Amino acid sequence: MIRIVVATTVALGLLASSAVSAAKLYKWVDENGNVHYSDQVPPSQAKQARSELNEQGVAVKQVDRALTAEELAARRAEEKAAADAAAAIAAERERDRTLLDSYASEEDITRSYNQRVDLLDQTIEARKVEIGLREKNLADLVGRAADTERSGRAVPEVLQKMIKDERTEIERQRGDIKKREQERVQAEKDYKVDINRYREVAARYAKDAEAED
Repeated sequence: MIRIVVATTVALGLLASSAVSAAKLYKWVDENGNVHYSDQVPPSQAKQARSELNEQGVAVKQVDRALTAEELAARRAEEKAAADAAAAIAAERERDRTLLDSYASEEDITRSYNQRVDLLDQTIEARKVEIGLREKNLADLVGRAADTERSGRAVPEVLQKMIKDERTEIERQRGDIKKREQERVQAEKDYKVDINRYREVAARYAKDAEAED
């Protein structure tokens, strides 16, 4: 049971004194469950929850106790989660506005997608043609090197470098094709996301406009 350390008569005396001097009166419960009244809060009790009383002994202000390190960490985590959620919502709304500003209709989205895919297809085809030409040149260079070796001569360093460079470039072009093919797959995914999101956002905006009318 909570013990009242300061007697009621003393508390009333403090109240009467505070009414005259206009000093503040505080009430708090210490870590042992003891109730205290005083016009000053000792530094050792500053972390405890307390009430500020008026001349009639009615609480007019409440100060919560200081949070523990674990509670502070939990509060910061909650605040960060709330801020992250708000930022995500704001970012989504901004993307929605950008989507509507960028395209006047679903047909515009489809047209943009087709242009993007056509460009990727053209790039891929160009790389394949170049690889074909380089493979033909590489075969010729390798043939010359083989002929040189069969004749008992050492393959010139310049010829060796040309063979190495062709092989390196062919691999680079193949890597570029792979990259463009991945971009094509991503383009299709982006298109599906954009077209579906556009429909949702456009429908919502139209509904909001009707409600305003």
